[in-house]
Amino acid sequence: MLSKFKHIWIVDDDPDDVEMLKEALAKSCSDVNFILVNNGFNLPDALKTSAPPDLIILDINMPVMDGKECLKVIKSNPRMKAVPIMMYSTSTSKKDIEACYLLGADYYVIKPCCMEELDQLTEEICTGEIKSSIKCKLS
Repeated sequence: MLSKFKHIWIVDDDPDDVEMLKEALAKSCSDVNFILVNNGFNLPDALKTSAPPDLIILDINMPVMDGKECLKVIKSNPRMKAVPIMMYSTSTSKKDIEACYLLGADYYVIKPCCMEELDQLTEEICTGEIKSSIKCKLS
């Protein structure tokens, strides 16, 4: 299937999670290009040297600069402000979820626990119809 998002950045410090996601996306979307950023600390350099992606998949729990800090950096960059951000985390904490949406995240997805869920998620990414795992009503 051809993907709505042709250029995807994956910002995650866990090489196993990155590899599984990348392989599943490549299997589901034959035309996707990736830029891998292995931690939040390296994100500012990538923002300066690369064209804006179509989607950023951003882990929350990373050393040095966590995903919420990365989200602030991305949304403060005029070139990147409109890029959709999918938070991709094991955290189900309401505090984390609310903070991410308040900082400008477009989606909040709990990392899948099995290949079937990962395949479903990558199909959603390919079609551009990502369903957040947890919707949070902010009042």
